[in-house]
Amino acid sequence: MLLSSSCSIITRDNIQLLRIDNAFAIAEISLFGGQLLSFIPRQDQRERIWLSQAASLDGKQAIRGGVPVCWPWFGDHAIKRQQPNNNDFPAHGYVRTQQWQIINTVDNASGSQVTLKPQSSLGAGFAGKAELTLIVDVGKHCSLQLLTTNTGDESFTYRCALHTYFAVNNVNDCAVSGLSGKYLDKTRGMQEFSTPQSYRFSEETDRVHLSQPALVKIENGNEPIEVHSTGHDSIVVWNPWQAKSIAMKDMQDEGYLSMLCVETAITQGQVVAVGETHVLQQIIV
Repeated sequence: MLLSSSCSIITRDNIQLLRIDNAFAIAEISLFGGQLLSFIPRQDQRERIWLSQAASLDGKQAIRGGVPVCWPWFGDHAIKRQQPNNNDFPAHGYVRTQQWQIINTVDNASGSQVTLKPQSSLGAGFAGKAELTLIVDVGKHCSLQLLTTNTGDESFTYRCALHTYFAVNNVNDCAVSGLSGKYLDKTRGMQEFSTPQSYRFSEETDRVHLSQPALVKIENGNEPIEVHSTGHDSIVVWNPWQAKSIAMKDMQDEGYLSMLCVETAITQGQVVAVGETHVLQQIIV
């Protein structure tokens, strides 16, 4: 297809990237996984997105970093939880290791809009008939909209996340604000706890916050990051800390220090009726 003037295709290792370079920002989206890998607003020239220096870009395994699209389930599939040795159902669904197609690119007064679709929305482990679309707007801010449309003749339930890895100066010095209420702690057997008043990091963190804040802020020294969300039922906060960073082949041993995941998510299940579309949106500021 004909790309807009701000867009071009480049190759890195074995994957193709859609590069957006307009008056407001520079961004890169991997067509493998439909995954935003970089967003740098021109107003401050500061990278918002973290990508592992050890990430595999072989076009086969999921990319560590960026904004993975987790769909139509989040985390382990229910069958995988019951059968730990069953490898037929990849963690976080199957679209993040598919090739995505560029449907449209448009430049406008506020930036550039890119529309992508995966090779297929059908796969083992999901019985629904759906059309999945990702719309990325790159301007002063970066908006990601994940649209799930029910094209079948029965309603279905799905789970998903925009699993964003944010680039931070040092996670030891970071704090998160805007979260409240209860969360489920994956590092403690999914027990329920109250959100800390001073939300800082000193150990592995994997929390599903059962709330729907419109705005979460990452206090990152003099370089704060805002995460605006709609259409979600949860915010997931994750950092693997040192031991898991060392264990991951696609992450440097000290990689955990420069990243923090704040994920706009549906973890409790979203029902989509016949003919309806549900939109999960995250805006990065």
